[in-house]
Amino acid sequence: MTNFEEQLIKSPEPSFEQLIEGTQFMVGMVQTGSGTEWSQKIPEFEDFLGIGDEASRMVQEQKSKARILQSILAAEDAEEARGR
Repeated sequence: MTNFEEQLIKSPEPSFEQLIEGTQFMVGMVQTGSGTEWSQKIPEFEDFLGIGDEASRMVQEQKSKARILQSILAAEDAEEARGR
């Protein structure tokens, strides 16, 4: 074995069942029709990719930032209304 081969990180090969399950999942994602079905499938897809927790955290951060911005804008509007 060469030094290069020793440095490679070997990932486990998926089992046949895992491949079938992944294929069935992807086919189900492609066959999803309406918008509501897609919104229900997105968390499943994120979990399938292994990014579910991170994506959820990012969404929560964006919602928090939006709430802060709404509060600031509401305070500015109230201040302008008092000034008139």
